[in-house]
Amino acid sequence: MKRHTLLLALVVLLLDAVVASAQMATNPQVPPPPPAPDAGASPGPAFAPPTTPPAGQPVPQPAFQPGPQSPPQPVPPPAVPYYAPPPQPLWPYSPYAPVPPGAVIVPAPQPGPGTFITIPGLETPHWDLTVDALWLERTVGNSVGLGFTAANGNGPSNRYANDALYSDDVLLPLETGVRFQISRRISDQAAIEASYWGMQQWSVGETLLADPAGDTVLAYSPWLQLSPAIGGFNNDLSYSYSSQVHNAEINERILFSAYSPYWAFGWLWGVRYFHLSDNFTLSGSDLDTGYSESLNYRTTNNLIGPQLGLQCVRGWDRFQLITEGKVGVLANFYTQQGTDVAGGNPSGFTPMDLSRSGTDVSALFEVSITARFKVSQYLWLRAGYQFYAVTGLALGPRQLGGADHNGSVGLDGLSLGLETAW
Repeated sequence: MKRHTLLLALVVLLLDAVVASAQMATNPQVPPPPPAPDAGASPGPAFAPPTTPPAGQPVPQPAFQPGPQSPPQPVPPPAVPYYAPPPQPLWPYSPYAPVPPGAVIVPAPQPGPGTFITIPGLETPHWDLTVDALWLERTVGNSVGLGFTAANGNGPSNRYANDALYSDDVLLPLETGVRFQISRRISDQAAIEASYWGMQQWSVGETLLADPAGDTVLAYSPWLQLSPAIGGFNNDLSYSYSSQVHNAEINERILFSAYSPYWAFGWLWGVRYFHLSDNFTLSGSDLDTGYSESLNYRTTNNLIGPQLGLQCVRGWDRFQLITEGKVGVLANFYTQQGTDVAGGNPSGFTPMDLSRSGTDVSALFEVSITARFKVSQYLWLRAGYQFYAVTGLALGPRQLGGADHNGSVGLDGLSLGLETAW
């Protein structure tokens, strides 16, 4: 009986060992239970598991229960950046600002291929200054006959003319002046500008020579008193002509549509002041009598009024071609002064000293073509041609036949200068 009891106890112990071994294999994270203390042993310190597991046993691992995991996220394709220059105003004609040196184009934060992004360029200029040398030639616009020479002393009644003298025998030549223009951009499509040009000083003259030795050729003028009284000037008949011009404007320029670096169209409106003055002298001299006469007329024209204009700009890489036209209807406040004096105290001569003034309507037309080449970011080289036509003027030679303010002049020439922006 005892033998059967011991055998049964061994079987139970063996089954317990097998179950414990199976549990260790199934859940290795659970450490084996600590050995029970001997009954009757004195209490000691709390049990501390060994730092090194027994030989043949796996290293215990902390218990871990995996939680719910997020589904895998798709990786977006890299964005392809494009450089979009910010819109730049045309006034004052600033081209697209380039990418600053060393600038890094950063892709847009939103995913997706071909994302269109904008990065800033250099700061757009707000001020523009132009300085040009301006060569202009002036045409009188109206030819006035001043006198003639007659052979054999035939006198003015016969009018057998060997030569004739006219007020436009010598054209007023190219003279150097200056042009300044400063503008301020007030929006992407508008700018205010102020300009001045002028300082040209024209001066010409011409002489008809008579024959003082034999008096076979005499000079006559329909405008001088002494010529018929003394039978003609046996020395010379001559004239001198000088003139000056000034122009000032204030305009607002406005684009018709959004700026394009290749084509741009705009218009302007503003106020123009134009000044033109004349000083004309016709004189004759006679050696036999010692008489001389000098007839002088001085005129001034001050035109002021509104004007309108159109402009077309055609651009390439560093080159721009600007075509512009303006027209103004202006009020002309003119003055006319005349004097006639004689030397040698001739009898029957009547001195003259008169002054007149008035107001009339004048018109001014301007056409210009300017080429600009970009030297650097804020510097342009300019060259151009301009033509001006002005009507309703009081001109010196036209006063010989009486007070007149219906003359016209043309001014045309070349310009060369620099333009800078900041």
